[in-house]
Amino acid sequence: MSPTPSIAVVLEGGLVQAFIVQNWPAHLALPRVAIVDHDTEGADREELTRFHIGNDVVEAFCRGEDPLVYTDQADVLSPGAVLSAIGQPIDDEDADDPPVVKLRELRKYIVDADELLIKSDQSPTGEDYEQLYQLVHDSLVEVLKAMGDPTDFGG
Repeated sequence: MSPTPSIAVVLEGGLVQAFIVQNWPAHLALPRVAIVDHDTEGADREELTRFHIGNDVVEAFCRGEDPLVYTDQADVLSPGAVLSAIGQPIDDEDADDPPVVKLRELRKYIVDADELLIKSDQSPTGEDYEQLYQLVHDSLVEVLKAMGDPTDFGG
């Protein structure tokens, strides 16, 4: 299943600075974004757009905004990372454990394995190190993906 697209609207001083999309399906055109500001105080009449909302006629300062597309190579905010940081699921399916849970599980596994080696008075073997490396690698990839990293790690 493809990752769920996420969107960030970046504001500064109440003004939209950027509209960023992440995991947007390649087969779909990027969304058209309309920025509508109902705070018209101090605006010139020619800056305002008149339109209907239901039966009401309203005026607002309006403009179009081209979305920025997040990639791991871009110097752009990751909407998925922000959602993850505030505890929001970044995928529709019952969201996976948050990254901190994955890291705690990895730490517990390493501590338990170390205690087992100490109790059995046994030195780690090359195979032990290889299994540990693979576990750490796979766990870190899971954490990065849970944080919204779109990198294809292979395998």
